[in-house]
Amino acid sequence: MGEDRNPMTNVLLICREGESRRLYQAELDSPDVSLICVQALMEFFDRHVYCPLSGILVDMPTYMRCCEEEKHLLTVLVGLFPALRLKCNETTGEIRTLPFGTTYSGKILPSDFVRKYCRAFVERKIRTCDRTHLNYPAMLNLLRPAENVPGTKSVTTSISCEGCFLVSFEPWNIGERGWLTIPDLADDSPIPVEVRSVRSWGEPGFLPGMGVRFIELNGSQKAALIRLGGRSFITDDE
Repeated sequence: MGEDRNPMTNVLLICREGESRRLYQAELDSPDVSLICVQALMEFFDRHVYCPLSGILVDMPTYMRCCEEEKHLLTVLVGLFPALRLKCNETTGEIRTLPFGTTYSGKILPSDFVRKYCRAFVERKIRTCDRTHLNYPAMLNLLRPAENVPGTKSVTTSISCEGCFLVSFEPWNIGERGWLTIPDLADDSPIPVEVRSVRSWGEPGFLPGMGVRFIELNGSQKAALIRLGGRSFITDDE
């Protein structure tokens, strides 16, 4: 059974580019450790990294620059993996560590943390765009809506960071573009969308409407939509 395990230990390092990241990489350099380095958590999702992970390391100055939704999402993730907070003195090269919660020790070198906890952890994949069945009120406009300009009222039946399905008795044509506002999101800025599929009224067992692709989400909106899935965005390898 143990022979089927990945010989590499994949660890996500969230740290902006610069001297601190270079020092972390030097500390963690090992032939059987693969570091996936991103400047922010949302970069990991934007790059659609599908490799399984065994741990997460977070540079605290980078964390402090995250938006609130990214911080909330990261709080969920670090509860599912061995995770450690890092802070580097770029002048002396000293790396200080702090735990996330009480599950794993914090006063430990990052390389020792990876050897002791991450290598023994059963790796898990993070799904980047699971669709969640949630009903959110939504307003659809052909043009970017101005303040207090109403749009066509709708409701989502499923939603992810990639797009959603909108109930509509007069769906648009495939390829048409517009603007979608979801008032229940903390950041309810209009989202540019494109119609990718249409379901006509009268199809047995299905609500009529259209599937739309989010052309662009800001970081706060994407983090919020990913977080909606909770633990469903984690999948254990079979």
